Amino acid sequence: MPATGMDGEIMAHLALYRKWRPLTFDDVVEQRHIVETLKNSIKTNSPSHAYLFCGTRGTGKTTLAKILARAVNCLHPVDGNPCNQCEVCKGILDGSIIDVIEIDAASNNGVDDVRQIKEAVMYVPAVTRYKVYIIDEVHMLSTGAFNALLKTLEEPPESVIFILATTEPHKIPATILSRCQRFDFKRISMRGISSRLEVIAQDMGISCEPSALTLIARLAQGGMRDAISLLDQCISTGTRRLTREDVIAVSGLTALKTVDAIAEALVDRDAPGALMQIDQAYASGRDLAPLCGQLVEWFRNLMLLQTGGDALKLVDVDEADLERLGRAAGRISHEETIAMIRELSETESRLRWSENQRILMEVTVVRLCTRSLEGADVSERLQMLESRLDALERKMSGIADGAMIPRRTAAETPDRHDVPDYGMAQPESPASVKTEKKQAIRRPHEGEAPQGRTELKEWPEVLEHLRSAGRMKVYAYLLDTRCLLTDGATAVVVVGRDEQLKKNILNRNESLEAIEEALLQVTGTPMKVRIKDEVELGLVEDVNESDPVLEKVKRFAMDNGLNLEIVE
Repeated sequence: MPATGMDGEIMAHLALYRKWRPLTFDDVVEQRHIVETLKNSIKTNSPSHAYLFCGTRGTGKTTLAKILARAVNCLHPVDGNPCNQCEVCKGILDGSIIDVIEIDAASNNGVDDVRQIKEAVMYVPAVTRYKVYIIDEVHMLSTGAFNALLKTLEEPPESVIFILATTEPHKIPATILSRCQRFDFKRISMRGISSRLEVIAQDMGISCEPSALTLIARLAQGGMRDAISLLDQCISTGTRRLTREDVIAVSGLTALKTVDAIAEALVDRDAPGALMQIDQAYASGRDLAPLCGQLVEWFRNLMLLQTGGDALKLVDVDEADLERLGRAAGRISHEETIAMIRELSETESRLRWSENQRILMEVTVVRLCTRSLEGADVSERLQMLESRLDALERKMSGIADGAMIPRRTAAETPDRHDVPDYGMAQPESPASVKTEKKQAIRRPHEGEAPQGRTELKEWPEVLEHLRSAGRMKVYAYLLDTRCLLTDGATAVVVVGRDEQLKKNILNRNESLEAIEEALLQVTGTPMKVRIKDEVELGLVEDVNESDPVLEKVKRFAMDNGLNLEIVE
């Protein structure tokens, strides 16, 4: 159906974002902090001589500037809004009144252009009360042009109002900023964009799946103009019912099924599966840089889901995707998710300049699937090792509450691939005979405590309390430890000389608080907890032998297929 003007005449086709541009302050979607301020200035007849509208594209800067230009000149304003019915409003809308001047600073950025403005502002308005200059993309003005505008902007004639709009306010000189009332436009929320799109679609006689509108809103990234333009493009295909697949096809996105398949392959460490999906996407002509960006967004939502709490409000996916993310959250640790986001973000930036995107993307997914330690710093390596402990913790959490995890003896031979070495007891093997002998030499006899200290007999009950309370990480690290009482208010947890990782983890505030709480519940006595190794307590001599920790790390890397390079 062709668009009609105010007098009923047939108009040329208008893009939807122009047709649906708000005409009053009340029609503006969100930005209420700006709308109310501008409306009050109209009601009280106290507009400023200069405004600066800042914000990303499509958030309403130019729209509000045009509404404000009509509102300050309207003959019959309604609650601060322009009536759009008087001669002045109609003249500004159809461009017949020359007192509202729009200037594109991107193409009129020289000193001579600003001098023309300085000369023109000296003349009174021809029809309206105020002559309004709307300067879009004002940050594009040259330094000389800014200097030429400075004096006029500081002391303009009473009948002149300047409205400056920019997406990059940091490029504007401070002398200009200080002379304007600044308003920062926020990105429009997905809910606000979806609601507006639904109204437009209903007016066009188009039915839309909610997931389709949600996807458009997500792709718009807070810009209403981008969202309406994409909706216009989807409607132009001739469909009367807009689906999520239609939006994917029109927007040029890699099929979301491909993104989901690659992401889940990364979670499950399925390198062949991820490589096959990349091959299919590349063969179909997809650009891998946007694909990588979609993977970043996928893992970002997964990170928010794992964080929980108020962060769940930031997850912008539909119900089907949320269910898929929920299943993936139990198969990967929080630290691994963050590491993937960092790696994929760096890859996305490199893909834009790479001559062979396919190889770069394949190398990235293989690294992520193997969780390679190569190239990671010490903190990242510790995080990766802790993530393996988290996996062990989840397995231990599945044990029935009444079942107690027995300590391993030398005669038992557990599967080392199922239970990684995190300082817990290991089965006897030829490679560990020497260590076992050292343990027998350096540990006191059962029940024997160093002089001046007594053994805490309730320590097994303390460990059981931690396990039943769900503090599985602390419980796992405390296995094969002892607890000594140095006085009535201090408990010393003793770890082995070669268990520095365990000592560092237990010395964290959250670990100490958990142990202190468990001691209080079991013994009824508040105690301060200290973590000491056997060397600090004088239980063994600090002999300079081969580092057992290093041997354990080597063995752990070998068991899990990790490439570990030891640098002296």
